[in-house]
Amino acid sequence: MVENLVTSMPMYVCTFWSVLLLVDVLNNRQTAKKRLLAYMLTTTALYACHYIFFNRQTTLIPFTNTVYTVANLAVFPLYYIYLKEVTEPTWNHRWQWLLLVPAAVGGLAVGTLYALMEPAERTTFINDYLYHNQMATQGGLVWWQGAVHQTAKLVFALQIPPVLVLGLRKIRRYNETVEACYADTDDRRLHLMTTILLLFVVTSFISFGANALGRYRFADSTWLLLVPSAVFSVLQFMLGYAGYHQRFTASDLVRDMRIAEDNPEPSAAREDVNEGTQPGKMAELQQKLTDAVGRDHIYLQPDLKITDVAALLHTNRTYVSRVLKEQMGTTFADFINRQRIDYACQLMSRQPDLPASEVAAQSGFSSQSSFYRNFKLYKGCAPKDYHPAQT
Repeated sequence: MVENLVTSMPMYVCTFWSVLLLVDVLNNRQTAKKRLLAYMLTTTALYACHYIFFNRQTTLIPFTNTVYTVANLAVFPLYYIYLKEVTEPTWNHRWQWLLLVPAAVGGLAVGTLYALMEPAERTTFINDYLYHNQMATQGGLVWWQGAVHQTAKLVFALQIPPVLVLGLRKIRRYNETVEACYADTDDRRLHLMTTILLLFVVTSFISFGANALGRYRFADSTWLLLVPSAVFSVLQFMLGYAGYHQRFTASDLVRDMRIAEDNPEPSAAREDVNEGTQPGKMAELQQKLTDAVGRDHIYLQPDLKITDVAALLHTNRTYVSRVLKEQMGTTFADFINRQRIDYACQLMSRQPDLPASEVAAQSGFSSQSSFYRNFKLYKGCAPKDYHPAQT
């Protein structure tokens, strides 16, 4: 019973998220969710192959070992494709499947060699190599099968660094873009993705190390297997949770900005591009922005976007973003939320009995969680612990 649970736990976690994602995809057909579903289905197959291996169902291993090779070489490319879908509004989808060529080639090579082997050779390879990691005395197709498996392990390891570096870069750029365009970023930023990607890489190195030592070392000890099984289960659950709840992507950002710019306010005549970049114009725009904050309290508008401010100032979001970044050294989200928190402090000083939910709403925050997070960020304490004397 315990052995069954330990060997099947990651598989059930991935199956759980695959089912939820499938229902979600059928309902809203979001492209990013389709990519994540492809990843989860692949990891489900991967851990199903693990289950068969660790439960020594050796008659199935020629098939499952082929599937395992494909899945193992596909997980990083599929997760990278998912990240690109979330963080980049437009990219060449036509070439994305080239990232899966190593998985296809590896699976084809393993499957072909199994098909060409005699039954005795398959038995020898499974027993000697897969379960005991002993290949020194073997030759022929058995040797070639071992060589392909070793190459697959190397390719898997080589996939990790570029996915880590490029993935972290895409997440960072995406979050910076969100902060440059929205005041309310909580449901738009990729909060957990950086942590999950780092954990993904760490656990993958652990997996690579375990494969290098030989999976067979874990096959005879349920308690030894419990550690990687639990780690992978937690990681896949976190990854599925974050992806399932990520409703906003770069495509939504582009749509929001395009809708705003295609439907400007009637009075919002846009400045000429060359005029908008002149130093005098930038200083004038900065003054207009400061006035709009101090006089009109634009930061009190819930779900404020940079396009809303641009329309109010009769300019475009590019110029507003440049003023904030180059002239004021801040982002749109930081600029607006600082004003909101200062206003919230004034409210709390004037009306100390006002509920936190009312303070958040009157200060322009779309949720209490956003209010608490920003208050902690800018004041260093929770609202209930705030005292006017601190500032």
